Amino acid sequence: MLKQRIRAVNFILVNNMNDLELESEVVNFVTVVKQSEQLWALGAEDGGFVIVESNQFEESDVLLLWSDESAAQEQCKDEWEEFKPIEIGLDTFLDEWVEDLRDDSALVGINWNNDNVCIEIEPVSLARALAD
Repeated sequence: MLKQRIRAVNFILVNNMNDLELESEVVNFVTVVKQSEQLWALGAEDGGFVIVESNQFEESDVLLLWSDESAAQEQCKDEWEEFKPIEIGLDTFLDEWVEDLRDDSALVGINWNNDNVCIEIEPVSLARALAD
């Protein structure tokens, strides 16, 4: 059932990842987040979060999210060394963040890695998969 729902998600292709790799990455992310009921972003003391420019769309921002704290913590280096992992409860993300991200025409980037790669996805599509 989850895999069927993920296929309907609007993926934005990342580098050389094929459809199966994209689907697998999103399924893993959704599975972990649903089990833990939390997502992780990199936050600053001033309340800001790490946002990057989309690799696919000009003038589109991407909020980076991770499925676990340790993966988020790995990215707290170089230009992001002053940031720290901030927990976002799943219900809070679904009830508050998704609408704000949609209204800002922002995307969500899941599990940004050391190769500076992530899957960019529409927040509403991710929310549907997480709520399923």
